[in-house]
Amino acid sequence: MRTYAKKNFPVTKVRRFLEPGPVVLVSSSYKDERDIMTMGWHMVMGDSPSLVGCYIWDRNYSFSLIRGSKECVINVPTFEMIAAVIGIGNCHGPDPDKFEKFRLRRAASKVQAPLMRVPLVL
Repeated sequence: MRTYAKKNFPVTKVRRFLEPGPVVLVSSSYKDERDIMTMGWHMVMGDSPSLVGCYIWDRNYSFSLIRGSKECVINVPTFEMIAAVIGIGNCHGPDPDKFEKFRLRRAASKVQAPLMRVPLVL
């Protein structure tokens, strides 16, 4: 039987191995404000009813929108959207309007938080 030795790994790089799932885009709105953010810390907690647990930092612009409206949309991006996903992850706060910049807006029918759509051209 082969013997394995534990190796030290830099703590600053371990996050990529610990995140529970794919990066998703969380959209939110409250009053006249809206935002979309990338999120990697989420997990399925139940399926009947469907429950998803996630962590959104209280200093994140989306946090106050979600707290105010008590709703958000978890959007699963396609691989073709990788440039938009990276761009959204590198934008913080209300400026720029990420829905306009990355052409991701689509109205939802059951919640006020906007859905996204795949942009035709980035």
